[in-house]
Amino acid sequence: MNIAFVSGVKFGLDLLSDILDKGWKVSVIFSYDDNKRKLYSDYESFDDIAKKHDIKHFKVNNINDDENILQLQKICPDIILVMGWSQILKKDILSIPHLGVIGSHPTILPKYRGRAPIPWTILKGLKESGLTFFYMKEGVDDGDILSQRRFEITNDDDATNVYRKITELGKIMLSENLSLLQNNTAKRIKQDESQFVEYWNKRTPEDGKIDWSKPAEEIQKLVRASTHPYPGAFSFFDKSKIKIWKAKYLDDDVSDMGKIIEINKEGVRIATGKGSIILQMISIEDNEDTMATNIFTKDDVGKSLG
Repeated sequence: MNIAFVSGVKFGLDLLSDILDKGWKVSVIFSYDDNKRKLYSDYESFDDIAKKHDIKHFKVNNINDDENILQLQKICPDIILVMGWSQILKKDILSIPHLGVIGSHPTILPKYRGRAPIPWTILKGLKESGLTFFYMKEGVDDGDILSQRRFEITNDDDATNVYRKITELGKIMLSENLSLLQNNTAKRIKQDESQFVEYWNKRTPEDGKIDWSKPAEEIQKLVRASTHPYPGAFSFFDKSKIKIWKAKYLDDDVSDMGKIIEINKEGVRIATGKGSIILQMISIEDNEDTMATNIFTKDDVGKSLG
């Protein structure tokens, strides 16, 4: 089976590496041009894997550009796998492979469609999520379902953990479904529109700004949703931008929202609108992540973040 692979992110790179290790033939890779590196927090280069496996590789700004469509038409893949790509594919591409164009979406479709599904899953407090492979068409996340698996979301899960769960699940599902597609035994299930719940909007780095008047539980949820591989929740201290990568909250009785009220071995405790939050792992500006207690000192108690 002749496969074309489209991705620009870590999820796609990990899945591509897995299917290549299992002996699947990939004829071409389309990934993001280097100038898009700053646009995607989980951006990954596909240069090394393309070189290692001697695969034709095109780095593009827009997959729908005429030259990319012509390349795909020349290669004439049996299937196109789109595993982490922000652009909607046009009909000219969707019509090329006879087995279809398979996309991925890290929710249980059709309930939750749209952008930033992993952060939104945490922010919405969902107790369960999943990964859906589907046959892409010109709409948004609304094609027939090829395969779907669910997994639990716990209160300890953050974006890093959920991303890892989805990646490991994706490896299993992709390998299984490539075999089914090759043998013409793959399922094709129409999405039940009556199950649609909501469309999630794009999130930007600015959405990570902490409002210390919010309850501590809500702030900690923002930290969990925004941590690696995403840009991080943030605040400001002494004119420096501080990113918070890990924190826990306490349902206690405090006042002075945003004020540092204690520094101990657990971290730096900050008052919020309801309860307090302990900053554990942070970074200042673009420096490496470190324990909060390595940056704040006892002299900072009583000062405020904002």
